[in-house]
Amino acid sequence: MALKEKLVGLLESIDLEEQALYDNLSTEERDVEGKADGWSPKDTLAHMAAWKEREAANLAAVARGEPRVGYEDFESVNAQDFEAYRDWPWSEVLLKAEAANLQLIEQVAGRTEGELEASSQNERTVWQSIAGTGYTHPVIHLGQIYLDRGDPGYATDLQEAGAEALAELSESLEWRGAVRYNLACHYALMGDTERAIDGLRAALELNPGLTEWSKEDSDFESIREEPAYQALYDVQRRVPRKDEG
Repeated sequence: MALKEKLVGLLESIDLEEQALYDNLSTEERDVEGKADGWSPKDTLAHMAAWKEREAANLAAVARGEPRVGYEDFESVNAQDFEAYRDWPWSEVLLKAEAANLQLIEQVAGRTEGELEASSQNERTVWQSIAGTGYTHPVIHLGQIYLDRGDPGYATDLQEAGAEALAELSESLEWRGAVRYNLACHYALMGDTERAIDGLRAALELNPGLTEWSKEDSDFESIREEPAYQALYDVQRRVPRKDEG
């Protein structure tokens, strides 16, 4: 299967996941008022839609020969989005999300394989940016909503299925390491220490470039004192004997 087909399939599948979740929310869950440091499901839906719109707009811009717009200070952008959409009714946010999903799928479907493989920004390719914004990002947020609703099992199922699907996009060790890394983060946040450490070990073996960041990543705070975690970074340097010259 071509890369474009895989990407479109991922975007369509996460669209269905979003619909399934939001169709099952109660009226109270849909209408709950979120806070800047604690988003409601409605806030999360608007947030995901806004980033999909930006990704679709960037794909369209590049197709016209224009540069991508970068968003280095994404936290400020998120805060602005929260304020912009916090008073929108559920029905309007849902329409925005549906339109954003369609826009992104249409833009991906209109790209060639070469365009998808081209460099994007932050050392990523165009397809990696699409996968991150259009699939990985929603999976993380949907998983959190399931956790908040008391369904950690499905949150993990969603993360594991997502990791499996993402790994199929490329045989690159760096990419598959990054996919494993994100899943390890989920396990750590869930308190599943053994799988978190095993997953992180596999991720760093595939993609050693993640090592330094992993030492600072707050997702691993819960396992930082575990001997097995610390052993991941205990690289024993062999000192040559004098007779080895």
